[in-house]
Amino acid sequence: MCSCNTALCCCSEKTYVQDKVCTNWLTAAAGTTTVYTDNLATLISGTGYIKNETGTGNITVNFLRSAAPVMTAIIVAPGGSTSFTVGRFDTITILTTAAASGEFCITVRYSM
Repeated sequence: MCSCNTALCCCSEKTYVQDKVCTNWLTAAAGTTTVYTDNLATLISGTGYIKNETGTGNITVNFLRSAAPVMTAIIVAPGGSTSFTVGRFDTITILTTAAASGEFCITVRYSM
């Protein structure tokens, strides 16, 4: 809640929380795998990395908001990795064109 006069507004402080999630991921064939879903019903921001360790083709990492069309997509080549910083998403999926595996790690931040 904020109180304002003509020149200044003072608002109560928000508490921000930070969580880290790391996991190995695997797809046995071409398809989409969900690697992160936000259960807080709030839009968050996150920083992390993704590895495409055993794939023979590119993977596409998709950042979605409420299962809407892709907001941001990152391509990772076979044997490669990339880091990211993304905001205002609630789901992250990996799209593969063949069997693949790797590692996914994210630190998410949100207000409580």
